[in-house]
Amino acid sequence: MTPCPVPDAVAALDRLTFEGIATGSVTLPSRTVHVGEWLRLLRTLLDEVSMVASRAGPGSAALLHQVWDAADLPFRAGLNLWRPYERLSPAHQEAMLQAAATAVQLAANGRIIPGGTLGPALQPAPYRR
Repeated sequence: MTPCPVPDAVAALDRLTFEGIATGSVTLPSRTVHVGEWLRLLRTLLDEVSMVASRAGPGSAALLHQVWDAADLPFRAGLNLWRPYERLSPAHQEAMLQAAATAVQLAANGRIIPGGTLGPALQPAPYRR
C-alpha cells in the first residue's frame, strides 16, 4: 500500500489513539482518560456522525450538519442506509473517520459543545487561576 496524506484532524485523532495504545491513557483537553474510554468515545462518535438527522433531533441534527460542513464532506458521506462502521465501504469508513476527527477538533476548539458523559473531556479545559 502506498501511504497518502490525511487531513490534519485525522492525524490528530491518530496521535491520540496511538498515545492510548502506547501508554494506556489519552490526554484530552480537559482531562486524561483510560484508553478503553477513549476507544468507546471514538466508537460512539463514529456511530453518531453516521446517524440520520431525523433520528438525532433538531439540535443534534444541526450539530451533525455543522460537523459534516466543517469536514467539507456531504452529510453522512452520502450514505443512504445506516450500517455499522465495519460494514461500510472503505471510502465511507474514511469519511466517517474524518467526520469523527473533525468533531473532536471542533470540540477542542470550543466551536461545538459535545454531549454525553465524556463530551466535556473533549472541550477546552476551564480557566483556572
